[in-house]
Amino acid sequence: MPRRVLCIESDDKLRERLRELLEREGYAVDLTVSGLDGIARALTLPPDLVLADVHLPDIEGPELAARLKRERALAAVPFVAVGDSRAEHDVALAAGADGFVERGCEETLAEELREFLAGKRERLSEEGERTQLKALSGAMAEHLESAVAGAQRATRRVEELGKLRSAFVHNLAHELSTPLTPLAGYLRILASGKLGSLTPQQQRVVETMVSSVARLTRVVDNLADFASLESGQAPLLRTAIEPDRLADEVVEELKGSIRDARLHVTVLHGGGAPVLADARKVRQALANLVQNAVKFSPHGGEVLVEVARDSGRVRFVVYDQGPGVAPGEAERIFEPLFHAAARGESARLPGSGLGLPVARRIAEAHGGRVAVESPPRTQPASLTRHFTGSKFVLEIPARQVETARPAVGAPAAKPA
Repeated sequence: MPRRVLCIESDDKLRERLRELLEREGYAVDLTVSGLDGIARALTLPPDLVLADVHLPDIEGPELAARLKRERALAAVPFVAVGDSRAEHDVALAAGADGFVERGCEETLAEELREFLAGKRERLSEEGERTQLKALSGAMAEHLESAVAGAQRATRRVEELGKLRSAFVHNLAHELSTPLTPLAGYLRILASGKLGSLTPQQQRVVETMVSSVARLTRVVDNLADFASLESGQAPLLRTAIEPDRLADEVVEELKGSIRDARLHVTVLHGGGAPVLADARKVRQALANLVQNAVKFSPHGGEVLVEVARDSGRVRFVVYDQGPGVAPGEAERIFEPLFHAAARGESARLPGSGLGLPVARRIAEAHGGRVAVESPPRTQPASLTRHFTGSKFVLEIPARQVETARPAVGAPAAKPA
């Protein structure tokens, strides 16, 4: 059977030349002009090798390489970038490409591809590594150094103090959040165009960085909440929240991950008056459940976030079409640092192992609960879609704003 090459090239003439050359050498060639379409094709039928231009109309080649290498099924598939300059060579290798060929050198391409299929892998030179390091801005470098130094200090402390896990995690989260805050702010300023307009390529890079920083921020928030809830030093700051609006905002905040996974997410509102709860913590708990559904759902699948009320309770119910929870793991997935067994084609690399435990502890701190059904025993009555994966339920008391008592630690109201 001929070796299969996925060729992603936007230039029509070059794409046809590559097809003719590769087919003449006996390869089966799959052609596309789009990086996103290339991702879909690679996930549907993994090729033996990916050959991609570094400049594509919808996604840059280095980002394409990084995305494909994150997929377990494609991590070992050689990715060869096609470009013009040494700078493009270094950027591609730094992003995860296995090799680089110069545009216009078609006479040697077939031999080079045979070498990559046989196991050849290029490594970034010391000079290239130095060039990439110099490309980092001074401010970001200082912040990252601060985070590393903080993590090192926290590591030394946990070695000295033994089993003080909660203190260690809390300190680590604080040290990481300190540099993340200005980083997120700088990126928002860049994305807004206040420092000057960006090219489409630069805009895509900044948007990807914003999404990545947001994901890292959620991980840090989970670390901080886990440490505080474990130590019992996490008072609830109750304010009036609108459950329907909160669900909408969580889905909007996760739109980058949802878009990358090519999912359709629906929010069903439950209506009703505002309730008292810790808005930040409930938002974090629901975001963890939705992020979990997004992570394990198959590309092109459906996720439902349903808000409902019943018997003095507010329920946020998240349905997905993923592989579900393995038998015997329905409770273990709520244990800190536990990673569920990989199931099905949609299995992903493990995360922090804190998202679901933090969601449950936040619910319990409110007097509620988090539970899972896999597969769901009941389906949403208002939709015709069928959800075969998991159903996560986040339930908290619907404390009415008018009759609720002040939260613990809140100042007493002054008489009129």
